Amino acid sequence: MPLLRVEAERLSNNQLVAGIIEEIIERDDLFAILPFTGINGKAYVYNRENTLAGASWLDPNDVVPEEASTFQEVVAKLRILAGDVDIDKFLQATMSDTNSQIVTQLAAKAKGVAREFHRTLMLGDSATNAKEFDGLPKLVSGSQTISAGANGGSLTLAMLDELCDAVPKGADVLMMRRGTIRAYRNLLRATSGTDAVMQMLDNFGRPMLTHNGVPIIMNEFSPGTEDQGTATDTCSVYALRLNELDGLHGIYGGGNAGIVVENLGTVQNKDATRIRMKWYTGLALKSTKSVARLKGVTNI
Repeated sequence: MPLLRVEAERLSNNQLVAGIIEEIIERDDLFAILPFTGINGKAYVYNRENTLAGASWLDPNDVVPEEASTFQEVVAKLRILAGDVDIDKFLQATMSDTNSQIVTQLAAKAKGVAREFHRTLMLGDSATNAKEFDGLPKLVSGSQTISAGANGGSLTLAMLDELCDAVPKGADVLMMRRGTIRAYRNLLRATSGTDAVMQMLDNFGRPMLTHNGVPIIMNEFSPGTEDQGTATDTCSVYALRLNELDGLHGIYGGGNAGIVVENLGTVQNKDATRIRMKWYTGLALKSTKSVARLKGVTNI
């Protein structure tokens, strides 16, 4: 009797390559450079200028007017971002020859927690979900929002110049979607006849595309389905000043700035170990002039 294929396959094992190939991929450079400040307590309170006291020109013997500046108290609350993962002890003990089941699951869980922070950074709305912090579209003020057109419009270099000017002390980064970056490259080619110029920036450690010296970073969590007049598929470009003094920054509670991993032990009703990942975190915007938005860009 000849050796049949079904019998041969029983005697052969497929080669399994160690490691997991990523298929859920989003690029978010902002997360790598966003500063974080540790706080004590459940909220971060700071004061913004509201009205500035002035002075008047006087004649001799005029009464000197009195006027004091006023301030606005702002509260940024810590939020809880957490999730559990159960690892079956039998699977961990018997099927970790190539890839450790617990290491693989923890790495994927940490990625999921980070992705949720990224999403909230761009889409968070505490009015819709009081458990999350407000993202950039909610934090940016109307006076800091520039329109690309009543019904949307294509990106121009003049729009980016106006956007950068809206951050008086200087933007640290311009943030946009992948398609918008492609449109910017095309603008540079059309105006200079060459490809986009890259600059080596120490804080990124690699060559970065820039506009007038301001690095451009990609954020694919920024939606491409924003409404602008009759247009329903537009996006936004943000100019951001990032620091703990007067800019945009993250906040965290507890002794760890990153994600905390807790082993909760054996699950009561099954033979599995439960691991919890949690992060007490939030977002604070010191000066409203540190974030500006170009809204209604059709290059998505």
